[in-house]
Amino acid sequence: MRLARLIVRNFRNFATVDIPLIGNVVLLGENRVGKSNLLFAIRLVLDPTLPDSARQLKLSDYWDGCDQKQNPQIEVHLDFADFDSDDALVALLTDFRTSDDPTVARLSYIYRKKADIAGIPQSGEDCEFIVYGGGDEARAVPSRVRRRIALDMLDALRDAEGQLGSWRNSPLRPLLEDAVASVSRTDLMGVAADLEVATKKLESFPPVKALENSLRTGILNLSGTAHDLNARLRFAPADPLRLFRSIAMFIDNGKRGIAEASLGSANVALVALKLAEFSWRRSKNERNYSLLCIEEPEAHLHPQLQRAVFDKLFQDADPAQALIVTSHSPTLAAIAPLRSIVSLRSVSGTSQAYSLAAVPVTPDELDDIERYLTATRSELLFARGVIFVEGDAEEALLPSFADALGYNLDQLGITVCNVAGTNFTPYVKLAGSLGLPFAVVTDWDPLDGTKPPLGKARTLEIWDAYCTVSGNAPLTPAERTSWEAADFQSFATGWAQSGIFLNDLTFEVAVANTPKLSEALLSILDEQGFGPKRTARIVAWRSGTAVDPDQLLAMIADIGKGRLSAKLVKKLPGLTPPSYIASAIQFVASRV
Repeated sequence: MRLARLIVRNFRNFATVDIPLIGNVVLLGENRVGKSNLLFAIRLVLDPTLPDSARQLKLSDYWDGCDQKQNPQIEVHLDFADFDSDDALVALLTDFRTSDDPTVARLSYIYRKKADIAGIPQSGEDCEFIVYGGGDEARAVPSRVRRRIALDMLDALRDAEGQLGSWRNSPLRPLLEDAVASVSRTDLMGVAADLEVATKKLESFPPVKALENSLRTGILNLSGTAHDLNARLRFAPADPLRLFRSIAMFIDNGKRGIAEASLGSANVALVALKLAEFSWRRSKNERNYSLLCIEEPEAHLHPQLQRAVFDKLFQDADPAQALIVTSHSPTLAAIAPLRSIVSLRSVSGTSQAYSLAAVPVTPDELDDIERYLTATRSELLFARGVIFVEGDAEEALLPSFADALGYNLDQLGITVCNVAGTNFTPYVKLAGSLGLPFAVVTDWDPLDGTKPPLGKARTLEIWDAYCTVSGNAPLTPAERTSWEAADFQSFATGWAQSGIFLNDLTFEVAVANTPKLSEALLSILDEQGFGPKRTARIVAWRSGTAVDPDQLLAMIADIGKGRLSAKLVKKLPGLTPPSYIASAIQFVASRV
């Protein structure tokens, strides 16, 4: 089974979101965009530990844009799919199948004004909640459904040591209870006798005996005889049936307690024990499906440990359980399956959700994107805007060009993404699916003879890809024919309106043809100590002779584009970029 869809309306940050889901879910987004609120919305439906007092919301839980005169209602709908192969789940969910798709079961939460309240509600007590299924309010969801299709919540900055040390809350409890159930009473009594001998030896030490007597006397003086606790200092309870409660988790092969573990290690242990508890509950037929929600699991975890832990969790898919995590970690986002990612962004005063569950990419494109999103490039998933470029030189130089124009890309949340080539289409689909404003900076790449430039077909492919995710109308045959016949100036000017910016040759040639930038580039070439022929060309170019693109690119190839761009960055401050680069920066900056 899987959680296939989440719909939330009029709740806190959310006016309305409809989020397709597949498998595990990774919620990304800035602070205060609603990640925790979205988890709480799911808890309103599924969490068996959430009391009705918590499900009874307040008027302040309505989205700020709600008009109470219109009697709005807070809605949370969870759709489940792929459960027909499990007879137990069919028995639990079959009454909640939706009328429009019987393969999907829906569980819902509604909070609204009570029917007998006239006018605008004055407080949360004027409203009530219901939890039902199948789109029919008459089909109440019984508590046993929440027990068997259950959600467990691990909060951010959780106290793993406290949870593991508390018998009532520890995930070790059911596992130990089950393990000890098969141990005979005789064996337990034997252990108790051995501990009693050790305890008496401990008590026989005069300092220990003196401490115990002092504590007992102090308690008796405070409480009196009627309420005396009769306290003792012992290793463990004397009752053999309670002995196993003294079993705790130790680290370093038993040398140290969990309290001495690092915060990250304790959190990893807690997650592992929760998963073990889920498996145990399924084996004992106590639960059929588990949903583990973890806020910011990267807290206290080294990047390598993040990759090791969550790569294992994401890849070892268990149809009987799922994982929902919120995160700010590019490391975690980089290893998450692309289709599991949901990005939350604030748009015009409300939070919008952009799911990649159904992003229309081929399996090969999906592999390309997932390989691309290394820990250093996955910042794209957290960006407010993105500029796609072909190579290392543009990637290195664009931030400096933006500074020269008065834009700080980091402060604006704009990232420059180098696709290492000209295959922009899968990345444009990704940006479009995330609702990100973007620009593409690419070359015209003219060919010899009558063949059309490569940049022309590339631009039309980029637009076709964007239309598949954005809802924009694709080009008509007549429009495509017109664009295919356009010259460079008309073509580049027209497509700049849609965020695709073309240079008539290549980036390095554009730099050489830009006043002031040309001098910086030629001075770097001059420093390389080329032979007399190339040195003469550099002198001629400096004197005003038109730069020969082929000769320039040959020199740059000998230096290396990466090395050249690193040298050029040092000479850029205050220098205006080529016009098409400036336009691309301004295009995205004006939309974030």
